[in-house]
Amino acid sequence: MNLIITIMFERRQYHLFLIIAFHSILFASCFELYSQDSNKNHWSVEGSVSFGEIKKPDILVESILQDGTYQGYDLRIGYRDMDTSVFASTYNYPTFGMGFSMANFSKVKMHSGAGLGNIYALYGFMEVPLMCYKNLCLSPITSIGFSYNTDTYDPASSPDKIFSSIPFMVYAGMEARLKYHLTSQWEFGLGLNAKHYSNGRLGIMNKGINILGWDASLRYYLSPDNYPSLQKTGFPFQRYFYYRVALGAGVQTYLEDLTVHKKEIREGKERLYSKFSTTSDVSYRISRMYGCGIGLNLFYVPSTHSFSEYDKLTFGEESTSTLKYEPISIGISVNQELYYKNAALFGNFGYYLYRELGRRKDEKPFFQQAGFRYYFPQINDLFLGCSIKAHEFRKAEYFEFAVGKRFCPKGYKHLPPLAR
Repeated sequence: MNLIITIMFERRQYHLFLIIAFHSILFASCFELYSQDSNKNHWSVEGSVSFGEIKKPDILVESILQDGTYQGYDLRIGYRDMDTSVFASTYNYPTFGMGFSMANFSKVKMHSGAGLGNIYALYGFMEVPLMCYKNLCLSPITSIGFSYNTDTYDPASSPDKIFSSIPFMVYAGMEARLKYHLTSQWEFGLGLNAKHYSNGRLGIMNKGINILGWDASLRYYLSPDNYPSLQKTGFPFQRYFYYRVALGAGVQTYLEDLTVHKKEIREGKERLYSKFSTTSDVSYRISRMYGCGIGLNLFYVPSTHSFSEYDKLTFGEESTSTLKYEPISIGISVNQELYYKNAALFGNFGYYLYRELGRRKDEKPFFQQAGFRYYFPQINDLFLGCSIKAHEFRKAEYFEFAVGKRFCPKGYKHLPPLAR
């Protein structure tokens, strides 16, 4: 299997590295759950079918997409975390697992008459029982993973398939599902969902695919006692300040290359540009589940020459002679983290204090980051993370992988392990 993957991505070996790195973090977080309480069977198997439409966010997509009818199929294996930790109790004993999906676009119609290939995804998910009454339960489900697109952009043969110019894409999904427990082991569900596919600027064409729809599911629990009456678990918690530093790096393509390196793009050659960042922040752990704070962000962009060349070709040398192109940008951000044991989802909203990238100074000075961290308390609270940086909540800039350290007060080390 590894040989097949290597051949598929022979020309872009970094894709394989990104996939392995992302899922190493994902499996690490899941392993902590799966290794507990092995004497009880909390596993389940689920199949679902979904229907929806590809959304048309702008005039460009409307001009190429006539009918965005979508149909999808998912197979999931889940594990319900029913240990005695306060995290499991607070989240109403959530289900974690892995899923495989196929997005069937055989009914999609382009204005050019072309169709659209399928997308296959492998992802991890978390399902939290939000409100339950007798046999009914409403549960939000969050999914994230990677996907493989069988029909990508090509400047010669597929110029209108601008959703992605590389096979590798990231998949993210959100769903609200109403479930009915038919028997002690069977469960039926109906849900509303939103799905997103994007290559995060690893390919120069990256309109991405956004889908809104609904689904029907059927789940089988391997153990009939999966829905017992569970008691809430409590441990004392003391709020505290903590500090964090991180170093990050990633790569991306530039839309400017469509003008600056037009010949290379027509030949299917895309240049990759590196990005680096360092972040330090101070946060306050409001509860065991949630922390927020303020951070200072420094971004380093070594490839400012590409922006300069584009501005000169587009606007002329005279109109750009007074513009600055500095590789370092500085920003401040409001940061939030949502914890589950040693794993955390985070989101940052930032503002550039200093950013000189030519004509880009006219852009709105706000940036966003969203991602995942996994902390290792046993090695001095070091963490690994991955995230995507974006602008205007819709324009992906690049994927970033980061390593860092969290500094907590000494008293934190002495809390009961299951209460952390």
